[in-house]
Amino acid sequence: MTIKAAKNEYFKKYNIDPSKISIKGELIDENDKEEVICNLLYIFELSKNNFKKGSITLSSYAAAIVTDDNSVYFGVNLNNTRNEISSVCAERSALIETFTNKVKEFDEAAKFDYKIKYILMNNYIDDNSFWSEKITPCADCLAWFNTGAHMRQDTKIISLKKDKNGIYIDVQPLASFLPLRNLSYIKPCEIKKNIKINKTEHAKKIEIENSELIALYEKTYETYKNNTLSDTSGQNIAVGIIANDEIFTAKKVDFSKRWFMDPLLTASYKAIEKFGEKTEIKAICYLGEDYTITETNDKNFEGLINIKSLGRLNTKFANSKTLVLTITSEGLNLAVIGDYLPKEFKFIHNYEIK
Repeated sequence: MTIKAAKNEYFKKYNIDPSKISIKGELIDENDKEEVICNLLYIFELSKNNFKKGSITLSSYAAAIVTDDNSVYFGVNLNNTRNEISSVCAERSALIETFTNKVKEFDEAAKFDYKIKYILMNNYIDDNSFWSEKITPCADCLAWFNTGAHMRQDTKIISLKKDKNGIYIDVQPLASFLPLRNLSYIKPCEIKKNIKINKTEHAKKIEIENSELIALYEKTYETYKNNTLSDTSGQNIAVGIIANDEIFTAKKVDFSKRWFMDPLLTASYKAIEKFGEKTEIKAICYLGEDYTITETNDKNFEGLINIKSLGRLNTKFANSKTLVLTITSEGLNLAVIGDYLPKEFKFIHNYEIK
């Protein structure tokens, strides 16, 4: 039986009347409402099956990708162990499924392109909770979304939630999860003493001397300028951090075009090695090219900041108020980690083995 054929059965099973379900946040096409609710219930079923039969950890999610032609593709999280390398989230699983199917459908006479309209998410807590509690994409998934060529400017992330008034559809624009996705970076250069430092509203609330920021930039730029280890990818990146009143820098090291050593984590490891659990990262400077040279020597433009690494540091040693310094065409740009990640970054990391 197809999902569409089972739609009324899902509505009956979960006592859902689509006409009484409200939409909060962004609006979606009213013609999509029933299908969206049905798919959200279906991925709850997927998540439940994954919890009971599939994933070996007590963490179960499912996602659906809806493209502009209203095709729907599904994915669940896969945890072979608690190790990072052997796990993939439901959203990325659904993205791979989407891409695979679009490749199968590809007509060589046309340009290979498709756009993602909705990303639906749900997770399993218990049999009676078919809505989500504090669900948000993890930093790894956000990193994929941040560089996703098939994301629309208005791609929406949707889940079912519940408040005192009952179940509702929560619709958030992808842009709200990645507010600085389209920041315009430029190639790092030596800065003038009178360079302008533009600050986001959140950054304005953090006390730091401009001289500290200039010193952080200059040391990071020296590391960037002297890096000869990123020629393989053609994407030179250097990062500096201020931790416990000291500056630590690191450069991007290529092993291949695909594999590299992330300078943000490397610089952080230097501080953590020295200060241990007392490490407090006050500011980060991120410099480099916001593109990757492809196998055909094209430039693939993408967000410079490594969202994946920011997410890791945000859970320990840094926080949403940690400053992030970059250089743009308007001068130096000072933001905070909270400007790059969702306001409520509360992804549930439950990797207890069943």
